[in-house]
Amino acid sequence: MKRFFVTIFCLITFSISNAQNFENILASGKEDASIYLGNYMQPIFKGLVYNLNGGWYHSGKTHKKYGFDITINANASFVPQNEKNFLFNNLDYTVLELDGTNTTTNLPTVMGQTSSQQINVKVPIDALGNIIPNGSIEIPVGFRVASFETLDGIEDELPVSAVPTAMIQVGIGLPSKTDVKLRYIPNVGREDVKFNLLGIGFQHNLLQHFSIADKAPIFDLSILAAYTTSTTTYTPKNSSIGINQETSIKINAYTAQLVANLDFKIVNFYAGLGYSAGNASMQVKGDYTYTYNLENTTGLPLGNSITQTIHDPINISYNLHGAKATVGARLNLAWFKIFADYSFQGYNTANAGIAFSFR
Repeated sequence: MKRFFVTIFCLITFSISNAQNFENILASGKEDASIYLGNYMQPIFKGLVYNLNGGWYHSGKTHKKYGFDITINANASFVPQNEKNFLFNNLDYTVLELDGTNTTTNLPTVMGQTSSQQINVKVPIDALGNIIPNGSIEIPVGFRVASFETLDGIEDELPVSAVPTAMIQVGIGLPSKTDVKLRYIPNVGREDVKFNLLGIGFQHNLLQHFSIADKAPIFDLSILAAYTTSTTTYTPKNSSIGINQETSIKINAYTAQLVANLDFKIVNFYAGLGYSAGNASMQVKGDYTYTYNLENTTGLPLGNSITQTIHDPINISYNLHGAKATVGARLNLAWFKIFADYSFQGYNTANAGIAFSFR
């Protein structure tokens, strides 16, 4: 089965959109498919939000007027063990149920391992073959049925259980000891997959407004505010089960932090404390047509099949927010810098990189 893969520029190409199992999940309809995929996808979206809020600084000191730096860094947000799986409970779904006698089990998220569990789709129908709406008291005379194997995770394909990204950004010193920081990636990718990213941040020196500034030459204190947005779209060129299909993923991340710095010339130590938040959404649009077998209420086949088209089957979203604390160090070799830091937050995040900085 094809799986997700993650590129260094935060471009997560949903090759799973080509996978038969992914397409079969949509046969369960908008409500159940959104619940299942919402649980499955959650770790990777949360990891991306945390990553996009990282790497904005490697010092609490701002540039002099018109100084600038070019920074290249990589982030990895570590997925907690309890978010590599999610509890599947038949009672949480309308038409999905586990194959076999179990009614609950742990299934892998995208950052989990593999599973051989099969899930059945059972859509209740009336005597005319029409779908009985959820919540109706009408007794079904049979079911439209299908089945699929659960989606596997990609943990075994990664060197560590973390969501990785990489970033290039430019910082420019403005008057009043303020830096503006820019991240930008235009639409890149292939014909069927496109990705773009835009980020902007401001870092302002606070110590200059206090008399202590002249008495603490190695200490700096600044405030940072930053926002990043990215969009990934996947448009299958040849789909065997429908038309006008597109998967779109949008991520917004924003952070505000106080950044302190101790500058010992060759090496400086920095720390940040503040707020990290963001949201992510995934929409699967278009028409998806499926063929269902028909069974009576005792499970015997009726010898017929029926097709159904589902329009715009997935619309899921995530929101997260919380405190963030960062500690790090930077080695200064003239205009060349090497830095690394670690952030404590919902998903602890490691960050490392290099910078070409000119004061």
